[in-house]
Amino acid sequence: MSFITKTSLMGASFGALLCALPLTAFAQAETLAAADAPTEVVVTGQRLQNANAISQQKEATAVTNVISADDLGKLPDANAADALARVPGVNVVVNQETGEGEYVAIRGFGGTFNSYSMNGVRVALTDSDSRRMSMTVLPPNGLKAISVSKTLTPDMDGDAIGGAVNFVTPNAFDFRKDTVRVFASYGINDRAEGQGEKDGNAQIQIDGSHRFENGKWGVFGSINYGKSNYHNEETENDGEWEPYKFRLNSEEAIDEKSMYLPGIDLDYRRGSQERYGGNFSIDYHGDDTQLYLRGQYSKLNRVGTNDYTDERSRPTARLTQVNIDDTSLLQPEQMITGTGAKGNTYGYTTSQIVDTDGDGFITDADRTSSNSYWSLYGRSGVWDPKAFQFARSFQNQDQVSDLMTLNAGGITHADALTLEYDLSYSYGEKGSDGNFGIGYNCDKCDTDPMFTSTGILWSSFDPRFPLAQLPAYAANVDHRDDLLPFDGAYFDKDRQSDARTALKLDATYQMTGLIDHIKAGFKYTKSERKYDYTPLWDGNVDGTPLEDSTLASSGLVERQIEGIDHGTYYYGSILSRSAVENAIRAAMATNPSTFSQADLDSDDKHGTETITAAYALADMRFNDLQVLAGIRVEHTAVENTAWAEDEDNGNNSGFLTYKKGYNNVLPSVTAVWRPDSRFVYRGALWTSFSRPEYGNISQGVSIGRDPTTHEIISVSRGNPDLKPAQAVNLDLSAEYYPDASSMVSITYFQKVIHDFIFTNGSSVSANTQEGTIEYSQPKNGQKATISGVELNVIKSFEGLGAPFDGFGVEFNVTSQNSEAETGLDYRKGRPIPFIQSPDLNYNAALTYQKYGFEAKLAYQYQGAYIEDLRDNAVDKWVQPNKSLDLHTRYNFSKQLAVDFDAQNILDGHRYYTTKGKSPSYQKDYMEPGRNFIVRLAYSY
Repeated sequence: MSFITKTSLMGASFGALLCALPLTAFAQAETLAAADAPTEVVVTGQRLQNANAISQQKEATAVTNVISADDLGKLPDANAADALARVPGVNVVVNQETGEGEYVAIRGFGGTFNSYSMNGVRVALTDSDSRRMSMTVLPPNGLKAISVSKTLTPDMDGDAIGGAVNFVTPNAFDFRKDTVRVFASYGINDRAEGQGEKDGNAQIQIDGSHRFENGKWGVFGSINYGKSNYHNEETENDGEWEPYKFRLNSEEAIDEKSMYLPGIDLDYRRGSQERYGGNFSIDYHGDDTQLYLRGQYSKLNRVGTNDYTDERSRPTARLTQVNIDDTSLLQPEQMITGTGAKGNTYGYTTSQIVDTDGDGFITDADRTSSNSYWSLYGRSGVWDPKAFQFARSFQNQDQVSDLMTLNAGGITHADALTLEYDLSYSYGEKGSDGNFGIGYNCDKCDTDPMFTSTGILWSSFDPRFPLAQLPAYAANVDHRDDLLPFDGAYFDKDRQSDARTALKLDATYQMTGLIDHIKAGFKYTKSERKYDYTPLWDGNVDGTPLEDSTLASSGLVERQIEGIDHGTYYYGSILSRSAVENAIRAAMATNPSTFSQADLDSDDKHGTETITAAYALADMRFNDLQVLAGIRVEHTAVENTAWAEDEDNGNNSGFLTYKKGYNNVLPSVTAVWRPDSRFVYRGALWTSFSRPEYGNISQGVSIGRDPTTHEIISVSRGNPDLKPAQAVNLDLSAEYYPDASSMVSITYFQKVIHDFIFTNGSSVSANTQEGTIEYSQPKNGQKATISGVELNVIKSFEGLGAPFDGFGVEFNVTSQNSEAETGLDYRKGRPIPFIQSPDLNYNAALTYQKYGFEAKLAYQYQGAYIEDLRDNAVDKWVQPNKSLDLHTRYNFSKQLAVDFDAQNILDGHRYYTTKGKSPSYQKDYMEPGRNFIVRLAYSY
């Protein structure tokens, strides 16, 4: 409680009062409008599914949002992450390769701060360094619902500062009668079609339920298969934007308002994704006991490629100032006094410029290997690139992912005592059996005047699409494959997995009087994670056709692409996947690679995490007020093994194992007031935590030595002593339910976190000096806070007069503010928003249902947020994302319906990032095109 200030509590209370006033006014208006309405309204179709989801939210103790099965099929979402983005307070993090959602953030907290379950079973996580769940493997098919709990009670896992996501599959008792359903769809992607790539996508799902033996036993099963082709085009900043004036290192402050672009990549991605799997549930509902056996399996097989070009200025050797901080020196072009055997002679003195060759004069021979974009290596230097490069590269982007869960358990009632028990197993795996790539690069042509006479300046009339400004003699370099010599190739593979076993037991004892019931429980979880990286070939092409080839003579080019990004760029050659793979395998056969055991082991790691938890709570009733109070205790034991590398003395390298344990005590109190059947008020003061990322607590060590003396000069390692981030959370909400398929809710939330750790690709390094050795390892950040308001409205006008009776509206908006100190010394006093935390998200939809026709036109807005921390405190920002989607359905009968969906109607970007918050400094811009889908649903 000490973490929540008096001012914050007053603000929250005032927010709750503001919640109640409009809801009361809405209730009065609803009563007047209903005076002439029919006494009974039959809810069907999409409104029935809304009603089911609303009912679950209304009856929940925690602040919860539910996506129903029908909602999961109402919009063309590729996977569960895209579906979750329509929930208040949830935003999606996009996979840059496919344009699909992959991770979700809840209330400003990235994926690692949330928990993920399937039917209450914590699912396996297959990111080797992270605790976030990649949802690319999980299609929305075959699910009953997805629930997002934004407050926790003691009977829930406590490691979810943001929230808890639970995917729920159906069982036979969810259906009134035996049922068989078939769903089939086919669609196209217009961007792929326009480029002559494969553009189709198709899905089929079949499920059925049956009850037997007097209805006590039930079986449900579902299978699904889908194959989709994707294509996207991206402009991508190659390297960081740089300031006009020389910067010495990555930590000093720079002028964000005057930055220059080194260069860009153009990416041309194409591929296909197969998803298949299913789920089942076997249930027994007896008089006193209910039993179940549930299973789920999902598989993703992606086969993709990325052709990318690289056109950018190249750093070159510069004269170095004796006094780096001197800003008074003239530019080299202004100081030329003559030319000779050593190139230009300059009028600088040896007290101004380092005399590298010691001849007492400053000439071009004194240019050092300190490659730079600036005219001088020092504070007098300004942006002045002198050379450029052009390259074409190709790589595959294959991925195979599996996720399965299996759990058995039940509920037994014995008078006032109820026992709930569950034994579960979840396994996930992700990787590729062959990662390969090849590159052709004119940077090897370092004596060709075409590439050594000028750098590149860029025009940015449209900041999404910077255009190179080159002299006429170099303007058509992107048409000249004969200028690109072979630059390298590689082949390797990787695999990562997580196996989780859990056992839990809960006991509830029903009482009379003030305490309605007490509940206590125990849970044991063990997670075993492995990561294996294997190099297969070191890139040696001696004696093969690749050795002296240019791209023009390589035989690898498939065809020419005239234009990408709406015809803004000429693209040129794309490579044949089969030709590249065959050439690499032939080179591997000619020059097989031999790797040491250290080479094979150095990136491998494995570990276990064992969690033992217990809790107790009391549920108290004061007429219409429910108060649930209790405490949860979790003990975490970690054992990780990782490679510790000594770069100079290989005999000192090897695997290191460390063990660590810690406890978290998590009290909480939740109150729910239900004054009548239409209003629900909730308040919760609760605690939670998030464990450190796996990659940050690894004991792996990398040692750097002086190349001359071989003395140790740096040590980089993980930090097993990182503390979990701990949060105190406050939630206040008011909800109004005017009818079965409508609701209005408003929620205020605040979180205060100590020992906050920046994650999802960004960690805070603690650099310390001991003598001449610099130690670098992740460390805990400092205090962080987030607060916000969520508004959610679902309103159908059924029961009103025509033409309004067919319409409905859905709207939710989340406004939040976050602030955290990074823990980095050079950023001290300059707090930043949380990573992956937009300040504004909203969804708006217009719905229609009448005469057997259903429609939903949905607009989604996701605000800007920091994706990760970057040099000089100018971070990488994701720009706002907007999407307009349409779903329509016509019900020919109770058994047959046909849908038509359109995704990304506005043909906008899916991923747009910048260096800094300003959209002027493009980092990545990717468009996936539109998808159009026809779907058939049949049931009997």
